[in-house]
Amino acid sequence: MKRRLLGLATAALALISNGSCRRHRTAVPSQQVLALAARMEAHVYRDSAGAYALPYRLYSPPGLKAGERYPLLVYLHGGGGGGNDNLNQLSDANIERFLAPDVQAFGPFFVLAPQCPKGDEWINRHATPPFHTYDQAKFPESIGLKGTAAVIAELARIRPIDADRVYLTGASMGGSGTWDFITRRPGIVAAALPVTGVSDPSRAAVIADLPIWAFHGMRDEISPIENARAMRRALEAVGGKARFSELESVGHDAWTRAYGQPETFVWLFAQRRSRK
Repeated sequence: MKRRLLGLATAALALISNGSCRRHRTAVPSQQVLALAARMEAHVYRDSAGAYALPYRLYSPPGLKAGERYPLLVYLHGGGGGGNDNLNQLSDANIERFLAPDVQAFGPFFVLAPQCPKGDEWINRHATPPFHTYDQAKFPESIGLKGTAAVIAELARIRPIDADRVYLTGASMGGSGTWDFITRRPGIVAAALPVTGVSDPSRAAVIADLPIWAFHGMRDEISPIENARAMRRALEAVGGKARFSELESVGHDAWTRAYGQPETFVWLFAQRRSRK
């Protein structure tokens, strides 16, 4: 019995020590994930050529009024949320955060949670940490981002969504995907909140006029702070006015601060797409 208890304790310590890598992962859907899934519709987008499919979850707020249109918040999950089950992306605690009462008080708004298909990444670099800035031209757009763009367009047609109030955010791999999306497909979103992601600073001119608030931990060893600073310098050089929050004493877990403060959502929902 003692040996069994010792073995369980050792396993528990191993999980705790690996927590920074496993925050976004779940092997079997937990009750928390299943409860979240029950609040979000399950759909799969398939491109017209039948080349790929993109699972996604959609939260529709209650009390929608006929004739009115509402914001759409798009969240790109972290590295452990991929697959084809349309559940694993919900193990990313940030999605639950967006459905929390204090955040929903800024609403009503829709929440879109796409899932990177198995074998795909928001940016298909297949690199290992520490991650650094990259040349976007060397990496074709991922299936996940292509599908996400298509789903946004489709939802704007079939749901009461305001196409001028589509907001994109993501953390870790999703933060990198946020940078990649806005620099490949300018003009779709009204504002972006990349959290602890990497980017291609040479693409700064494309997003110079886009409202952006980036968050990055100064002690991040997975995505070093220099990644954010490189993009900040590039944007400043082309007259961009993006906000950058460098978080002292914070490692890779910058999302807790980014999504934990009301100011983030006050700023985000005040943005509208420019019609230039």
